[in-house]
Amino acid sequence: MSRPKKNSHKLTVEQVLDIRLRYAVGDRRWTKIGRLYGVKADAVRNAALGVSYKDRPMPPGWRS
Repeated sequence: MSRPKKNSHKLTVEQVLDIRLRYAVGDRRWTKIGRLYGVKADAVRNAALGVSYKDRPMPPGWRS
């Protein structure tokens, strides 16, 4: 029997928007934010940069 993945939560729309707003103001503490939402740091970074959750809006004035 396989074990469930650790930190396999999905981010909500509100969480993705919060992460992107944090990124827009300079917060790059991926690990800390990941712990807050129960996901890995890579998931937070990818959400902040728009690599994942592409269908979610980016903050006003955000540039890639």
